[in-house]
Amino acid sequence: MTDGIFMSKGSLCGSVMYSNDTWKNFWEGTLYRENKNVGTLTTQSVNLMVNYGFSDKFNVIAGLPYISTKASAGTSHGMEGVQDLTLGLKYRLVQAKNLSIIGFAGGSVPTNNYVADYMPFAIGFQSKNVFARGILYYTLPHDLAFTLNGSFTHRSNVTIDREMYYAGDRAIFSNQVALPDVVNIGAKFGHYSFRWQLEATFDQQTMGQTVGGTVDIRRNDGPFFGSQFNSTRLGVFGAYRIPKFKDLQVIGSISKVISGRNVGESTIMSVGVSQFIDFFKNKPKGVPSGPICRPGDAKHEMNETKEQKK
Repeated sequence: MTDGIFMSKGSLCGSVMYSNDTWKNFWEGTLYRENKNVGTLTTQSVNLMVNYGFSDKFNVIAGLPYISTKASAGTSHGMEGVQDLTLGLKYRLVQAKNLSIIGFAGGSVPTNNYVADYMPFAIGFQSKNVFARGILYYTLPHDLAFTLNGSFTHRSNVTIDREMYYAGDRAIFSNQVALPDVVNIGAKFGHYSFRWQLEATFDQQTMGQTVGGTVDIRRNDGPFFGSQFNSTRLGVFGAYRIPKFKDLQVIGSISKVISGRNVGESTIMSVGVSQFIDFFKNKPKGVPSGPICRPGDAKHEMNETKEQKK
C-alpha cells in the first residue's frame, strides 16, 4: 500500500505474511525505560492480503490480519483474534517519464468487538478509519527506484466500558475516547528486477493532539490507547520470485524502532509468500507487460520480457 508498483489489468497477487514484533524497553512519554511487569512483549500476526488490477493504473487492495499478544513477565494475559479489515484504492494520477504520482485512499473497520482499552495487550484500537496517501515513485538506471509516500488517517471515537479515564493529567468523565489522527511519512530505495526486490526503508509515524492535549503514558502506569504513539523505524526488505514454483515469491523483512514516544523499542521480523495470477494472460506488448506493472521504465519492462521468455 506504500509503493509505486501496480498489478497489470486482470492480474491478482495474493499473499500471506507472518510477523513477529518484540520489545523489552519502551518510551514512557519521552522517558526511555524498562518495564519489568511486562518483560518482553511479543506480538505475532498473520496477514492475508490481495491486490487486483482493474487496469494498469487502477488497483484494489485488501488486507485482514490475525494478531496475538503475550508478555514474558507479570500476571496480565495477552489477547488474540482477527483485527481490522482494510480496503484501499490505488490510482496512478500522473506519469511523467520516470516519475509516477500515485493517489491511494481507503479505510478500515473492526471485524469484531475486541477490547481496545487494554494496552499494550490489545490487538487494535477498535476505531473506524479513513485515510489518504500520496506516493511519488521514481525509477533510475540499473533497476533502481526511489519511493516517497505520505498519508493522513482520521480515526473515529471509540466507546469504552468505563465512564472516566485520564488523558494525560486531565480526568475525562465520558465513555467516549477521541483518538488522535495519524500522519505517516515513508521512503524506500532499492533494486527492482523481475526476480529480485531489495530495498532499504524508512517510516515515521506522528499523532496529533486530542482533548487532553499531548497524551503520554502516566508515570508507572499502563499505556492508554488514546495516547500519542510516535515512532521512527528503519528496515530492510527482500523478495525473490522462484521460477520452479510458477514465480511464487518469497518475502522477508526486518525493521527496528530507533526512537519514539509511548511506544516499545520494537524489532519486527516478517516472512511470507505471494503468488501472482494473470487471468488475462498478458502478453508482452511494450510497457507495461506481464502481471507486474512498474510504470516509467520502458527498458526495465523490456528486460522483464526477455527474462520471462527465458
